[in-house]
Amino acid sequence: MKRAISAAAALLLLVAAIPAMAGDHKQCDQPAEACLKAYSESLQGRGWVGIEMDTNADGTTQIVRVVPDSPAEAAGFEAGDVLASFNGVAYKEENKQALKEATKTMTPGKTVTYTVVRNGSEKDLKVELGTIPETVMAQWIGQHMLTAHVDHSEDQAAGG
Repeated sequence: MKRAISAAAALLLLVAAIPAMAGDHKQCDQPAEACLKAYSESLQGRGWVGIEMDTNADGTTQIVRVVPDSPAEAAGFEAGDVLASFNGVAYKEENKQALKEATKTMTPGKTVTYTVVRNGSEKDLKVELGTIPETVMAQWIGQHMLTAHVDHSEDQAAGG
C-alpha cells in the first residue's frame, strides 16, 4: 500500500503544475482535514498560467511543459524557456519570498509579465491569467497532501 502511495506521489510530482517557487516540501503543521480545507480555500480565486516548471542544477527555473489550451500557450510560452523574472522580480534564491508573495496577487483576468530567456535572448511575455481548472487544483491539493501529510519514514527505512 505504501509503495502505491509513493508511486502515486512520484506521478503527481511529474504532472502537477505547481509553481516552482511555491515552497519546500515539508510536513504540514496542521491536521490533514484542516489543511485540506485551508489549502482548497487558498486556491479559490487564484489565477492560473498553465506552465510546469523545474529547477535546473544551476538554479534556473525552466519551463518543462506548456499546458495545451492554457493562458501560457496563448501568451507564447514554450518548453525550454528559462524564467528570468515575474513582474520585474528576478527568479533567484534570494527573491524566493518576494516571488511567493507576488504569486498570491495572481487572480483570474489579471495580466502579468514574465521575462523568459529563449535561445539566449530575453523576451517579455504578457499573460492574462485564467481560472485554475478543477483537475489541476485536484493535482495540487493531492500533491500537497501526499508530500506534507503522509509519513514516508517507513518506506524510506525499508528502501522503498
